[in-house]
Amino acid sequence: MQFFKLFLLVIILLINQSITAQNYAAPFDFNMLLSGTFGELRSNHFHAGIDIKTEGVEGQKVKAIADGYVSRIKVSSWGYGKVIYLTHPQTGHTSVYAHLQKFSPKISKISKQEHYKKESFEINFFPNKNALKIKQGEVIALSGNSGSSNGAHLHFEIRDTRTEKPINPLQFPFDFSDNIAPTLRKLKVYAFDTTLINGYNKSKIYTISKKDNTHTINETPIVNGNFALGIFTYDRSNNAYNKNGVYSIKLSIDSTIYYEFKADELDFNTTRYINAHIDYCEKQESKNKYHRCYKLPHNKLTNYNTLINNGIISFNDTLTHQINIEVSDIYQNTSTISFKVKSTNNPFLLRCPLPKDTINTAFRFDRANIFRKDNVKIHMQAFSLYEPIMFHYNSTDSIKGVFGKVHHIHYNNTPVHKHYTLALKSIVPDSLKNKVYIATTDMKNNFWHIGGEWRNGFLQAKTREFGDFC
Repeated sequence: MQFFKLFLLVIILLINQSITAQNYAAPFDFNMLLSGTFGELRSNHFHAGIDIKTEGVEGQKVKAIADGYVSRIKVSSWGYGKVIYLTHPQTGHTSVYAHLQKFSPKISKISKQEHYKKESFEINFFPNKNALKIKQGEVIALSGNSGSSNGAHLHFEIRDTRTEKPINPLQFPFDFSDNIAPTLRKLKVYAFDTTLINGYNKSKIYTISKKDNTHTINETPIVNGNFALGIFTYDRSNNAYNKNGVYSIKLSIDSTIYYEFKADELDFNTTRYINAHIDYCEKQESKNKYHRCYKLPHNKLTNYNTLINNGIISFNDTLTHQINIEVSDIYQNTSTISFKVKSTNNPFLLRCPLPKDTINTAFRFDRANIFRKDNVKIHMQAFSLYEPIMFHYNSTDSIKGVFGKVHHIHYNNTPVHKHYTLALKSIVPDSLKNKVYIATTDMKNNFWHIGGEWRNGFLQAKTREFGDFC
């Protein structure tokens, strides 16, 4: 009986929190438009909140969405710029308001004290929960364009206070108008080592066509061996031109759900795994951001509600199969592409030999990888990669402004998760040794500083990318 009472109390508390959260007020009084959505694909991270347009100007009044207290104030010249964190004990959430122009007078008073105390423009502190009590609808700041912002807007988040994980703010009934279904642009069929697509061991991209609200491609791919799919898609909301991120993607094969991705919650500790979720190579080469509808071996994201065989498709027959991919925004506006794939059992064709001047070494993702060759050394920790690769290395003669050769360290369209150690050796006059550094180059006399320090005759630095180094 006691257990039942305790269980009932927990259920009541959870229901009460949910009902209270439904009563969140909007942070602005005017008609709100989105310029960015939760889970949107950004550089090396998922977007952890939503971006709200401020009618093209700074100085709009930003209001608290619920009762609470200021739990954190941060001022920085980059990132979120001027930002306020409000903790709401009744809901278990913390709301975040970023890129602000100015704090309200009572918040500004405390922040100025911290500036003087630290003797610094940049501050990051956590006031006592009784220091700055805030009421729902109270003006806490004016909107701005501070930090790493490219235009006036409010970056707004809701986080779980206990875990600090951001959750999708659009699951709460803020008043945004959206009856536009996501746009489906391109479909990619991925070929693996022994896969043939239409007779070739090469991935293929199809432009998605739309007619009478039906999306499809212009042929039935003929596939032999394991394969996977990816989709280039984005969403738009009413009265805004921005290409926003989508909420969910669901892949079905012959009516069986193979893969489902949803942007309900994120984790700052795993957000860099976006480089395993997207087709990083396509992002670098074509600037198009494809969602992989399959999971790489070293991908720790937990946003995949359904995953059969990690999304990798394998047919052991010679039949034609029906494939559907449903893409939705959080308001359940949905676009679906439907197409067929023909499975075959044709023998695999031999692959072309690699160039003789290239050194190729198998790198595993789950263990350390060490590479040494004359004037270059590389050391990568385990789990620095998202999947096994055949590591490529070669070098070319020196170019203007460079001591020694240019080292081609694999390809810059392959993502790296952790910093690795790169050491280069060349003949440098003693008088210049404290002035040289390792850099990446585009081979067009453009260089980007990496850094470095001398150890045992090698200039050594840490980097988190592949490419051309000198």
